[in-house]
Amino acid sequence: MDTATKKEFENLAGMVKRGFDAVDKRFDATASKEEMRQLAGEVQHIKGEVQHINATLGVMATDVADIKKHFVYRNEFEDLIARVKYLELKLGVESGK
Repeated sequence: MDTATKKEFENLAGMVKRGFDAVDKRFDATASKEEMRQLAGEVQHIKGEVQHINATLGVMATDVADIKKHFVYRNEFEDLIARVKYLELKLGVESGK
């Protein structure tokens, strides 16, 4: 191998080493293992809270669906009142009011 090629390989090796050194410095500057464990614990806690909220929303959705089954719209109710009143008049029954 000639000296120019050797020099290029040495330059390339130096660049790679400096790149890895920079990455090492970034890792050293980031959170420690204990901080990462603590963060992971917090993430698990938040995940549990989100699951609890999802379960609560599921129960609420079921409750709302149940309420809707027994819900009577105002116009339907008024129509029914008018019909009952008409029947009471025809049959001569006194209203409960």
